[in-house]
Amino acid sequence: MSAAGGVRAEVGFIPAVEGMRGVAVLWVIAFHYLALREGAPGDALVALLKAWPPLEAFARNGYLGVDLFFLITGFLLTLPWFRHADARLPAPDWRAFHARRARRILPAYYAHLVILFFVVLPLLHPRIWIQSTPFVTFNLGAHFAFLHYTSPLTSSSMTVNGALWTLAIEAQYYLLVPFVAPLFVKWPLRCLAASFAIAAGWRWLAWHDLDWLAGLYLQLGARAGVSEKEVRHLIATQLPAWAFHFGLGIVLGRAWMLRAGKPLSGWRQWKPFALAALAAWALHGILRGGTAFLGEMGWAAFPVVLAAGFGAIVSWRSPAMARIAGAAPLAWMGRVSYSAYLYHLPLLLLLNAHAAGTDGALAPLAYLATVLAAAAASYRLVERPYLAGANHSKTSRSSRM
Repeated sequence: MSAAGGVRAEVGFIPAVEGMRGVAVLWVIAFHYLALREGAPGDALVALLKAWPPLEAFARNGYLGVDLFFLITGFLLTLPWFRHADARLPAPDWRAFHARRARRILPAYYAHLVILFFVVLPLLHPRIWIQSTPFVTFNLGAHFAFLHYTSPLTSSSMTVNGALWTLAIEAQYYLLVPFVAPLFVKWPLRCLAASFAIAAGWRWLAWHDLDWLAGLYLQLGARAGVSEKEVRHLIATQLPAWAFHFGLGIVLGRAWMLRAGKPLSGWRQWKPFALAALAAWALHGILRGGTAFLGEMGWAAFPVVLAAGFGAIVSWRSPAMARIAGAAPLAWMGRVSYSAYLYHLPLLLLLNAHAAGTDGALAPLAYLATVLAAAAASYRLVERPYLAGANHSKTSRSSRM
């Protein structure tokens, strides 16, 4: 076991997690498609999503796919720390961790930024580079540094890919993992409680206090006409607000490791199905009935229910569940989920801008085919070569020792 090994090297491949990544990205895509194409005449995918009320409810709330992504991130990234602690080995090297995260995230992200700012942006706003060069350049720099969700001038990603805010949250969280993980290794439940307190406290402060920060953001966004409500929402969805999501994921990861040698068999392997179905039913009930009864703590219902479902699917060693959650189509979608997430919204905006009259089955088929092709190309040509190169370098170094 290497002190610098990644998640797969430390704990092996977890097919169900790959499948859940696929679910998360498809959920986000369905949300954006329904929101932006609902007015298109006769769109077949919109009609399909609206044909069954529970399906429509899940699609309209597909932003929760982001919550699921954050749970998955928390689940995976601290597993090496737990593995090393169990084996009484030194903690994983933080420099190697950050190097792996950079190789995993940066190449596809930067390639996407080039396409976004120099191809998609001119197609959607033809004169913006000429009319607002300083503004666009500032946005490009903020996105390059993953700081775009720290200012109302850059948080919407020029309205051409608003989904990129989550990449800023993820990158900022990566910086904290080597410091947070050892604490969760020692005190998992106490840290989970602390993560809830941080998230709840930050969200309350964002809406009821932090006037100095809200005032600063209002000044920055004055020329763009940013409202106080928009500024408060921006603050309320920055990194501290997601601490509980990451903390829940970490604790689920620990539960997965504790069950690693205890696969379910016989009728017991169907227990996770019942728990996952119960979580889906609870989520649907919350989406229909709302969270008013929880007051300002209503946000917490979603990560708890999602964590229950995700934990049932992933943390219980059920061969039947693993076969379904890790099925080939979902596994492939999970593999390319990062690139699909990067490109799905700009491609949807281009569809609306340049093929608005396309209706029926042609528009959704063309859109989905283009998203899958872009995701596959980005994964194969950008993501995989860098990961393969990193693995080759590691093997070469080991062979010379």
